[in-house]
Amino acid sequence: MSVSEGVSVMLKLYGTWPDQLLGSYRDALNVKVPRITPQGIVLCGMGGSGVTADYVLALAAAKGFRVPVFVHKSEGLPPWVTRDHLVIAISYSGNTYETLSCAREARSRGALVGSVTSGGKLGQWAKENGLPLALIEPNYYPRTALGMLIGATLGLLKASGVDLVSDDEVRAAADALRSTSAEEGLVIANAIGDRDVYIIAGCGPFEIIAHRWRQELSENAKVIAKTEFYPESAHNDLVAWQVQHKLRKGFVLIEGGGRLCSVITDMLRGVYEGQGDVTVRVTPRGEGLLAQLLQGSLLGGYVSVYLAQLRGVDPRTTEITGKYKHALEEAGLG
Repeated sequence: MSVSEGVSVMLKLYGTWPDQLLGSYRDALNVKVPRITPQGIVLCGMGGSGVTADYVLALAAAKGFRVPVFVHKSEGLPPWVTRDHLVIAISYSGNTYETLSCAREARSRGALVGSVTSGGKLGQWAKENGLPLALIEPNYYPRTALGMLIGATLGLLKASGVDLVSDDEVRAAADALRSTSAEEGLVIANAIGDRDVYIIAGCGPFEIIAHRWRQELSENAKVIAKTEFYPESAHNDLVAWQVQHKLRKGFVLIEGGGRLCSVITDMLRGVYEGQGDVTVRVTPRGEGLLAQLLQGSLLGGYVSVYLAQLRGVDPRTTEITGKYKHALEEAGLG
C-alpha cells in the first residue's frame, strides 16, 4: 500500500460524511424500539466507534438534557446500571470485545439494549435476541465512518423517545460538513508542519473536537499528540508552559464554546505563542452545536491525512492495534 493511495482513499472517505450522517439518521429512525423513559442512558464503545458516545454526551450536557447520560469504555458495566437504563452498544465492526461484553451484561440485567454496527458479532447477537439494531454500511475505516455512527446513534435514540436533536439540526450539520473542504485541512497541515508533539486545546462543549483531533493525529499521521481541556487544564496543564521546552511543538487552539471559553482562548493564544512555536486557531462553524462539533472534527480528519502525507506515512495502517486484539484472543477474550 502506498502513501499517495492511502491519502487519496482516506480523503474520499472523509468526504462522504454529509451523506453518511443523513442516511444513517434516517434509517435508524425506522428501527423498532420500545419507547421508554429511562432512568439513565449508557453508551458503550471503544476507539473510533466509542468516540460517538462522547459527542452524544457533549450534546446532552450543552442542552441541559435531564436524563443522565454516561459513557462507558471498558468491558462489562458499572454496578449501578439496572433494567431501568437504556444501553446503546456502538461498534463499527461489531467485533469489539469490550462493547460486546457491555451489551451482554446489560442484557443480563434486563436493560433495553440497542446496537449500532455494520454487522459482526454484535449485529448477529442483536438479531438473535430480537433487539433494536441500527445497521450501517460496512467497508469503512471506523474513524472515517463517524458521520454514520453519530447519525445512527442519534436516530436510534430518537426512535426510543430520547430526542436529543431535531431533524433540522441534523440537516444543518450535513450542510456544515459539505462546506468543509479537504483544502482547508491542507492549509492547516502545511502551517503547523512536522513537529515532535502536537497540543490540541478545546473548551467546554468543544473539548470533544480536541479529543477527536488527538485521535486522528495519532491514527492517521502516527504522531504524538496531547489534549488540554479547559477550564480544567487551566489548573494543571497550563503550568507546563511557564518554561520553554526544546521539543518542536505544534499548538492547535479550538476557539469558541461560550463566554468563559472565549476568555480562556484569548489568554491561551498569548501563552502558546510565547513558546515560539506554531499556533493554529480553529473556529468550528455551522448552525447549531451538532454542526459545529462535526465540522470541526471533519477538519481535523483532513489535517491528519495531510500530515500523514507530509510525514510519508500511510494514514490507513494501524497494525499495532492488532497486537492488542491478539493479546485479548490469547487470553480467551476475543
